[in-house]
Amino acid sequence: MKAIKLTIMKYKKRNEILTESDLTIAPYSRRLLSFLFDGIIICLIYVFLQLLFQFLGFQVLAINVENFTHVVFVSTNLGNISKFIIKWILISIPTLYFTLTTFFFDGQTIGKKIFKIQIISLYHKKIGFWHCLERSLGYVASTLEFGLGFVQAVWNNNRMTLHDKIAETIVINKTKNK
Repeated sequence: MKAIKLTIMKYKKRNEILTESDLTIAPYSRRLLSFLFDGIIICLIYVFLQLLFQFLGFQVLAINVENFTHVVFVSTNLGNISKFIIKWILISIPTLYFTLTTFFFDGQTIGKKIFKIQIISLYHKKIGFWHCLERSLGYVASTLEFGLGFVQAVWNNNRMTLHDKIAETIVINKTKNK
């Protein structure tokens, strides 16, 4: 029998930058409310796009968003290729919204601004574009298995959801404790 040689992997230790004691983890209720508010904004974007498509002469009968990865787009005067392209644009809207708003508003979506919470990186001073994209795509993973990825925040000490773990982020209160 031949012996197997095991190699020990060397991992680079990361230094956490969160040393300030005045940061507090955002409550689950405000995170949920901000997510719902952002969902309303995304629905308004879909309504705006449907009106824009109709204004441009596309006979749009329906845009039904069933989940993050499935959009039903019904139009009578578009070819299959045009419908395919428009469906992919419509599917990418939530990811684009969460990625771009989080990146350009320094860790806050519009809903997070209203509810005074902010996403920060565990290992970097500023949340980068990659963190924002990872976290946005992580929403899809969080919705799998009946939304268990979101519910993880209830029992996690740092209220981290699956998408927080993927992007190595946490959500904090924006207002400082006095």
